[in-house]
Amino acid sequence: MMTKLRNPFLALLVLSMPLHGKITMAPLFQDGAVLQRDKPLVVWGTGEPMTPVSVSFAGQTKSTTTNARGKWQVTLGALPASMENRTMSITEKGSPAMEVKELWVGEVWLASGQSNMQYVVAQTVAEDQAEAAKGPVPLMRLFQVPRTLNLTRQETLEASWTAATPETAKGFSAVAYLFGKKLTEELKVPVGMIHSSWGGSKIEPWWAEEGLVGIDELSDIRTQRLAKSPGFPEYDQAFRRFVSDMRDWSNLTTKALDSGLKITPMPVAPGLLAMGHNSESGTYQAMIHPLVPYALRGFLWYQGESNNGDGMLYAAKMKALIAGWRHQFQNEDAPFLFVQIAPYNYGETRGQDLPELWAAQQKTLEIPHTGMAGTQDIATIKDIHPPNKGEVARRLARWALADTYGQKELVKSGPLYAGYDVTSAGIVIHFSNVGSGLTTRDDKAATLFEIAGIDAVYQPAQVKIFPDGKSLLLSSPAVLKPDRARFAWAQLAEPNLINREGLPAVAFNTHWPKDPTLTKNAAAGKSAESSDPNPNKPWNAGLTDGVWGNKAGTCFATGPSKSFPKSVTVDLGATQSIHAIAYGTPEIGSTKRVAISVSVDGKEFVEVGRADFPFKKAKRELVRFEPKSMRYVRATFVDSYAERNGYEPSFGFLSELEAYTK
Repeated sequence: MMTKLRNPFLALLVLSMPLHGKITMAPLFQDGAVLQRDKPLVVWGTGEPMTPVSVSFAGQTKSTTTNARGKWQVTLGALPASMENRTMSITEKGSPAMEVKELWVGEVWLASGQSNMQYVVAQTVAEDQAEAAKGPVPLMRLFQVPRTLNLTRQETLEASWTAATPETAKGFSAVAYLFGKKLTEELKVPVGMIHSSWGGSKIEPWWAEEGLVGIDELSDIRTQRLAKSPGFPEYDQAFRRFVSDMRDWSNLTTKALDSGLKITPMPVAPGLLAMGHNSESGTYQAMIHPLVPYALRGFLWYQGESNNGDGMLYAAKMKALIAGWRHQFQNEDAPFLFVQIAPYNYGETRGQDLPELWAAQQKTLEIPHTGMAGTQDIATIKDIHPPNKGEVARRLARWALADTYGQKELVKSGPLYAGYDVTSAGIVIHFSNVGSGLTTRDDKAATLFEIAGIDAVYQPAQVKIFPDGKSLLLSSPAVLKPDRARFAWAQLAEPNLINREGLPAVAFNTHWPKDPTLTKNAAAGKSAESSDPNPNKPWNAGLTDGVWGNKAGTCFATGPSKSFPKSVTVDLGATQSIHAIAYGTPEIGSTKRVAISVSVDGKEFVEVGRADFPFKKAKRELVRFEPKSMRYVRATFVDSYAERNGYEPSFGFLSELEAYTK
């Protein structure tokens, strides 16, 4: 890892200086490189400023002139695959030609992520090590990017292409190596595997900032990052102002010292993103950008453990990563294949975090030309690094072979949730990617399915697979009116449902992150007025924030008046047609009975539902009705339990109130 600079401002000035010197090539253009077939080949490097340069390869010659900073770039026409050892000649006017030898043309993939991608062949199960030890892979070459950091986008790095042998495999990414080996066996063309990962890294430092454009969930983050990212106008302009202010301050300070006057405070420099593989920035700049825009086929990604807890926001972060890399490599349709992280115990209080991340990873499949390898059946619960990396590589290769290379008959994925229907017999779950049919890997009944009513109290479900092998029926005698279902919705879940091709089904929840039968929540963010305001202001908020919380700020509470009934009224802002209202109590408080009523004018209210809630247990209720026009929704606290549950029984609690339009 690079040494931390004592003065980052001086470093930025150094980086802005012109480049001079004899001709050099971008990092990947070295002896033994694999070039991408069937795509225009961008070739670039540096040399003397304003000097003619020509590149000759495979019967083509392209010429250009270096710019004022000494940079040059040409684009060669697309070439078919070839294992012929050919030489690229680069000539700068007035200097001897430079040669890059033993070049192949084939398929190039970039593999990245955190420790499960970094995990080397020597750490894998015996079967994977034996596979890599069989002998050299004649058609494959490897490029290992060193782990280093930088806050500014780098142009070079120290690495080289090597042959794929049992010796080089031991220290190379197991997933990348075994994926590439599988491709050579299937495609019979050269394959170049570039590996650039860092154990423990988060997704954020791998971002190219260009990928955050247009993603609403990340708009604030993008603004903050640009203001702290050298090389972007938002930072550079602020830094120039700082330099100017420093110059003025220095002059004034010199005069003040000479005159014995008071010295003013030094100007403050613009802040920088925190640098670190598990922080905000640094890995893209040092470990990906030097490779841009090398022609390649696609990307492999194995990461997520360090972002466990992001929930559905991780899907937006993946969208930013994918868009940024595709843009930088000038390959907008590049396949992006990733691994769904395996079950693991992240702590008793984080039981929902991992299933929610799984859901976000599956949502990423909505982005064109993406693919996901499931791993819930090959986990090692006590080890965050499942050693069976060969199977992970094979599953990624299935996606590549099926989608990228046209083997359409190949089943590329395990069953993916595709929808549900509520019937008189229970809940029917539909799947895509069922292959030749649903089954279980142990020939026993399918496990880890649950159903619940609108109260969201889940019960284990009995499972019946339909004869067509595409759907299954869930039921439970404990759930008289099923409303929702979930599968493998726990961080330690190792379900047995697969398709007959042996690929595992992926966890799902029909009602997370939202109830699909409900559309727009007209109450979201709207103001609420209590008949008995809480003296602690945070308790007066949280009713319409979208969070079913249990504390001040995310949960609503009335004041302590012992006079019942008391109420809280939400103003929707305008008269709207509402067909359902969701409300519920938290785990705290002694609230027992709540009635819901609605009004157009805020004066005359009509009750549409009421419910009794359990003591010391969170519960939700959903009241549905024919669409009604209303502007105001009132929750009335009718009664409470006599016992205290953290707070006096005179307080009324609601975790959330939502009113849904059609």
